Formats: sequence, structure tokens, C-alpha cells
Amino acid sequence: MWLSSEDNAVTGLKRINIRMLNNINIDLFQWINAAAGKNPSLDYIAIFFAESGPYIVMALFIFLWFLSNERRKNTLLLATEASALGLLFNLAITLIYFHPRPFMTGIGTTILSHAPETSFPSDHATLLFSASLYLLLFSRWVSAGVAMIFVAVLTSWGRVYCGIHFPFDMAGSLFFSILSCIMIYKSRSLLEYINRWIISIYKKLTA
Repeated sequence: MWLSSEDNAVTGLKRINIRMLNNINIDLFQWINAAAGKNPSLDYIAIFFAESGPYIVMALFIFLWFLSNERRKNTLLLATEASALGLLFNLAITLIYFHPRPFMTGIGTTILSHAPETSFPSDHATLLFSASLYLLLFSRWVSAGVAMIFVAVLTSWGRVYCGIHFPFDMAGSLFFSILSCIMIYKSRSLLEYINRWIISIYKKLTA
């Protein structure tokens, strides 16, 4: 099948745009990763959040659960469901698209070991952004949402700084997190029936 000159021009522009975005991604990565291995204190902070971010948020969720009334417990469950949906989006993407991690392409300095698997999008970032954005933007639980956003941003920065993710991996995670939050918010009437059942079981077990 022959392509017209117009089709060839469009194809060429697409290739240029993809190459340009890839260059921006690499430039941003190299800027964030530049200090890795040179500053022990910064390395420690980056590694701590890169590895511990999800555990910090899970601990905060458990703490808030015990302090919350039934309405707030339902909100925490909806935020958890947003995270779960976001991770399902990630899984679907990994089945159809592979993007190497920086250390797999010989770019930057790696200070945290990781399996050589696809980098886009980041499960850590999706998990944290989905939970924190739901609390902050969709339930107006500002204090909890801001605290978790802080952890999500530091975790995302840490994983790029440590050389195991690209910045666009985090941008993709943020997109899927927002999408999952919107879908959970739109489905909240149905999910609240399930959540009330979960909360009732919790009450019976702790009575």
C-alpha cells in the first residue's frame, strides 16, 4: 500500500514528537538523578522514600481507620478502591507496552537494585497518588490528602533519583491515578453498599 506525501509527513511528525518527548524524559531523568551516589544524606532520604512510601501511607491509613467514624471509614475504603483500580490500569498497560528502566539502557546512576522489568507506569506512584488524590480532591479530607500527597511526591522523586524510573513513568501514574479516582467517585453509590458491609463486619469482629 502506497502512502501519500501527506501521510509520510504526518508519520514523520509523529516520529519527531515521540523522539522529542523521549529526549525530554531523559533530560529530566538525568537532572534529577545527577546527584545520586554523590551525596550520602540525599541518597539515604531518596532510598528511604523510594522503598518505604507505600508502607508509610498504609500505616497512616490504618491509624486513620481506628480514629474515624463510619463516614470517614467509607472514604478510606473508596480511596483504597481507587488505588486498586489504578494498579489494574497499570497491569493492563504492562501487558501491551514495555518501556525499559534507566539502568537497562545504561543511563544515569543506579543506587537501588530492581528487577529488569518494565518501568511504565510506576506501581508505587499509582498506589500513592490514587489514594491521596481521592482523599484530597474527591472527599475534601484535606489534612490526610496533603500528608499522603507529600509522601507520594517524595516517593516518586526518590525512585527517579535512585535510577529505577523515568519522570514520565510518574506522569503516567498520575494520569491513571486521576482516571481511577474519577471512576471510583462516579461509582461511589454502588461501592458504598459494599463498603457498609465491610464496615459492619469490622464492627462485629471488634465488638
